[in-house]
Amino acid sequence: MPAALKRSNVHTLLYALRSMASAAGELRFADRKPMRIKDIARAAGCDEKDCRDRLEAAIRAGVVRAGERRRGRSALYAIVPTPAPDWAAAVAYLDGVKEAREEARQKRGADRKAAPWAKNEDEENGGRTPELEDGENGGPPPELTDGTAGEERGTAPRTRTGDRPPNGSGDRPPNNPGGYPRGSQDRAGVGFQPQVVGPPGDQSESHEPDPDDHTTWRVCPGCDRRIMPDPQRPDRRVHARCEPHLAADRERHSA
Repeated sequence: MPAALKRSNVHTLLYALRSMASAAGELRFADRKPMRIKDIARAAGCDEKDCRDRLEAAIRAGVVRAGERRRGRSALYAIVPTPAPDWAAAVAYLDGVKEAREEARQKRGADRKAAPWAKNEDEENGGRTPELEDGENGGPPPELTDGTAGEERGTAPRTRTGDRPPNGSGDRPPNNPGGYPRGSQDRAGVGFQPQVVGPPGDQSESHEPDPDDHTTWRVCPGCDRRIMPDPQRPDRRVHARCEPHLAADRERHSA
């Protein structure tokens, strides 16, 4: 058998046919019904299209015989002992099938490119989009002026995602932390609450320590290091290892 037929797995199909054939070489089930192409393809480990091509190549070589082929009925295939198979005819048939399918594929690709709904090459895969004329279908925004004749004309800036629009008539004034809000004369009845200014340590000590913020942890007076908050002892202010030293210092000072 030529190498081209082995690459096409024709020999695998012949092995499967020989294992399923009866003593007379026919491919029948136990109920005498002919095996279908689907059954033969499953046994040979290929799809139905490749199975048909390989069966036809085997028929051209003279090692397989096909019975009467009628629409709606399965043909009866049988293995034929042949002393000198015509492998060249089988190779020529498979090469012709391959070339015909390649030409059909190229023709489909050419028809697809020539279709009126096909895109241009520069527009495929995220290419350029057609440019719209000014003022048509959402073109550039109109130029804004303040009414003077000799001014320099320009376009209004586009608002981006997350930008804050400029203040206009009726807009909400910006927040001024620590300052007097606008329109305070209209709200004279509302008193201004000054902020309490003090050392950062005093403010941090007035709140409970936050386990996720080490800057709020208490400072141990024995080693000047911060104390990790303990849910079991929320009021702890001294490290356990520093308590004996602090107790000794207090005894010395008291003496």
